[in-house]
Amino acid sequence: MTTFKLTLEYDGTNYHGWQVQPGMTTIQGTLQEAMTRIVGKDVHVMGAGRTDAGVHALGQVASLRADFHHPPDTLRRALTSSLPPDIVVTAVEAMDDEFHAQHSAHWKRYRYTLLTRRYPSALECRYSLFVPYPLDRDAMIEAGGSLIGTHDFSTFQAAHGSAESPVRTVFAVEFRQQGDHLVFEIMADGFLRHMIRIIVGTLLDVGRGRIGPEDFKAIHDGQDRNLASKTISPHGLCLLEVSYQPFDVHREQTQTPCAMVCS
Repeated sequence: MTTFKLTLEYDGTNYHGWQVQPGMTTIQGTLQEAMTRIVGKDVHVMGAGRTDAGVHALGQVASLRADFHHPPDTLRRALTSSLPPDIVVTAVEAMDDEFHAQHSAHWKRYRYTLLTRRYPSALECRYSLFVPYPLDRDAMIEAGGSLIGTHDFSTFQAAHGSAESPVRTVFAVEFRQQGDHLVFEIMADGFLRHMIRIIVGTLLDVGRGRIGPEDFKAIHDGQDRNLASKTISPHGLCLLEVSYQPFDVHREQTQTPCAMVCS
């Protein structure tokens, strides 16, 4: 048996999230079915992050153990042939048996994309949230800075979240304007269910002037889901990266100088 690390991207629109659910089409289930066809027996695939329905990925990581005695790239090609076109395995590596896609990860990076113009996009409706009103980006940046560090994120957790602890460490957040898009990125050691979508929804209220940056911090500190804004659409959210190295502050400050990074 060999342990393999898979790096993959997918369009989450037509899937009920990552995790296998009875009677539902999911990313994990589709991968497991493909592996079963390739090796002729059931294979359990473990993902680094359990993305929700409609959430996309450019850098999801999965691990599995299988009797496959060929070069890793042969497995990648076999998966490419067996998977639907909206799931693509971009790399396969043979790993030590101790490797686990979720437990070995140090941090993850997600991106939420806002389309900030007067009219929507027919081609981007799956990949961004249409925001037709002006936003105070400086106020949103100020508010977002309060997320950095180790905090109880109960306020930004789904009402029926099942995490053992709501404490997470956010290493960096970044806002940048790219043409008609306002892009929010966040790097942390882990995320609660719906955490990013609730954070961005509340930051949008800051951007619209409904609440101030100081109110955002008070909402965060209140540790009460009822204080925060609604959970916004999953379609603007994308898992960009899963890292198996400790967070490198210098690297992030060098590569993304406009980001707010913990020191």
